[in-house]
Amino acid sequence: MLWIALHFPQLPLDTVLRCRPEAATTPVVVVERKRVIGANQPATGCGIAAGMSEANAWSMRAGLLSLPRTPAQELEALHEAALWALHFTPQVVVRDAGLLLDITASLRLFGGFDNLLAQLTGGIDDLGLHAHMACAPTASAAQLLAHSAGVWQDKTLDGMLAPVPLAAIASARPHLDTLLGIGCHTLGQLRRMPRTGIGRRFGNELLREIDRAYGDEAEVHAWFTAPVSFDVRLELPAQVSHTDALLFAARRLLLQLTGWLNAHQSAISSITLWLHHEPTRQRDHRSTPVHIQLASASRDPAHLTLLLRERLGQVALIAPVIELSLAADEIVALAAPNTELFPTAASQNESIGLLVERLQSRLGNDAVRRLSLVADHRPEKSYALLPVRQSSARLVSPSLQAILPRPTWLLARPLALITRQHKPFYQSPLTLLAGPERIESGWWDDALALRDYFIAENEHHALLWIFRQRTTGDKRSECGWFLHGYFG
Repeated sequence: MLWIALHFPQLPLDTVLRCRPEAATTPVVVVERKRVIGANQPATGCGIAAGMSEANAWSMRAGLLSLPRTPAQELEALHEAALWALHFTPQVVVRDAGLLLDITASLRLFGGFDNLLAQLTGGIDDLGLHAHMACAPTASAAQLLAHSAGVWQDKTLDGMLAPVPLAAIASARPHLDTLLGIGCHTLGQLRRMPRTGIGRRFGNELLREIDRAYGDEAEVHAWFTAPVSFDVRLELPAQVSHTDALLFAARRLLLQLTGWLNAHQSAISSITLWLHHEPTRQRDHRSTPVHIQLASASRDPAHLTLLLRERLGQVALIAPVIELSLAADEIVALAAPNTELFPTAASQNESIGLLVERLQSRLGNDAVRRLSLVADHRPEKSYALLPVRQSSARLVSPSLQAILPRPTWLLARPLALITRQHKPFYQSPLTLLAGPERIESGWWDDALALRDYFIAENEHHALLWIFRQRTTGDKRSECGWFLHGYFG
């Protein structure tokens, strides 16, 4: 087993600071019951520290910004981090203002411990949180190391836990003065004391917590469960008048969405970011939708962020934005990808889909089109340019397949050919190799085509697709030979 623990020692402060951008240079403290529990760098530079009274902090720095603790927002921030952690493992525990992740089965999928840790910490930073991380074979051991700001080292479990201070052990905190008075400062020193004496004087719960850390007692975890539906809103710390400033906040929503999708083994093919504006007299213009349609379902946060950046760059705000919300419009089931040694057709199609989605986000959905076959015998009307996700109204039936091969290059308009010695001429006399393929079609749209198509060859051995216009009684002037395409 291998566990990663994340401890957020500055969670009350981080929760407040990420909602107040002006607090980056202003001394800020978070207070609870008239006592400081967190201070930012400008405040600590003035000598303010956690534990002092609010009045004492005010006396040390004029203009100090004092903010109350917000437990509800702290819990929301923990759930955001837990949703991001679901990218790496479904076994996530929210415990004691921190997270526990069982990554035993995830190391190979993410390319090893270092790669997994780098991606995990990158997402935590994007959420505006600061965490102490530690890794150990048991969940409780990793949690103790994270609480004591420990780091992963290549040594035994006893060696990792021995220097952990007793203040990191929840069951030892009520008895901390007594333990320190007898010269017991670390977990290693406490473990060398007689177990019966520890249980009698400090309670059996302390012994059980120690046993769980060393793996001598099994642990029962309450796994974090992603909500059934995804509905997240984010109130911005200030009015935003430029779309460039919205991407950082929107990425927080994307990280939560993709984590939720991983937990439900799903992906999205369509999302909408709603930009909620401050109230104005124009009540119908309070929200602006930013819609993204994907060519193939995805739950990759980096790819979705790239598409959102392209789309936001085209949005003109009608009013300042005060809140964001993200809606998953189309959710589809999607299993985890399999690793592969050689590229497959599925992986190549996925790469093409990523390119199409990026072009659509930058140029618009209508600017990116695909060729689609149409059930019409006339070559110039046998195809249509459609949006990537739109299907053709008229499906091609097997009966409409051409008798002779069709060229890949058609001229925009057929080119009239001259005849020499009763033979069509294009750079040289043409030799008919195959044909005719007769087409009589188009009477319903006043574009009647009466043609006999042939495959012809000139003296340079180039293959051409030509047709002879058949005549009707009143249109004999339109007869003759025409060049319509080239064979590659």
